[in-house]
Amino acid sequence: MLGTPVSLTTAWFEHEFKNCLNGTFKCGNITAGFPFHGGDREKECGHPDLELHCDQNINTTTMKIHGAGYRVLEIRPDRQILRISREEVINKGNCPSPFSDEDWILDSPVLTPGPGSASVTLFYDCVSPISPDFLSFPCNKNDDFSNVSVAIANNYNIHQEGCSNSVNVSILQTSLERLRKHSSDWKGAWKTGFEVQWRKNYADECWKCTSSDGAC
Repeated sequence: MLGTPVSLTTAWFEHEFKNCLNGTFKCGNITAGFPFHGGDREKECGHPDLELHCDQNINTTTMKIHGAGYRVLEIRPDRQILRISREEVINKGNCPSPFSDEDWILDSPVLTPGPGSASVTLFYDCVSPISPDFLSFPCNKNDDFSNVSVAIANNYNIHQEGCSNSVNVSILQTSLERLRKHSSDWKGAWKTGFEVQWRKNYADECWKCTSSDGAC
């Protein structure tokens, strides 16, 4: 699947790929074809790193990326855009354990940051406000941290010594704009997720696959 998709040109290919013609992943409001696989789409019908799973009890779609679980919130094949949120964020709320989304995005052979995403820095358990540009939110009593501060503007005079941890994460640009207006809905911005885009070289292969009606 890392090379050029093979069109249905011979009976040999037809035997192997005929189920890719009409196989579609459907779960809740998520519908997906190439380059994804899962559900009615067998493994040979999509990229190995883009496997979708359906929880039929709650009609939600998830996927694993670098071993971490993500909820798939939206797929826009016309722009090769995927909107996702970490399962831990959805289940835990304001203060999930520090994890940099950019770490795996930059290393991924398939995915790259989407045009609608923005980067913010989270600071955990700061002993005092370290910048007026930060919004601070309390954690739940069962969380590993007591508070998290969100850097919503570039600030190079940040003294991180008073914080236990920090990490860069992605959110939607529209969520960032709401936070800049001092919205108190950090949890909503967090759960709305962020965008990634499958890389251009693979987007070209998607176009070739679509041209063959998905027989690839």
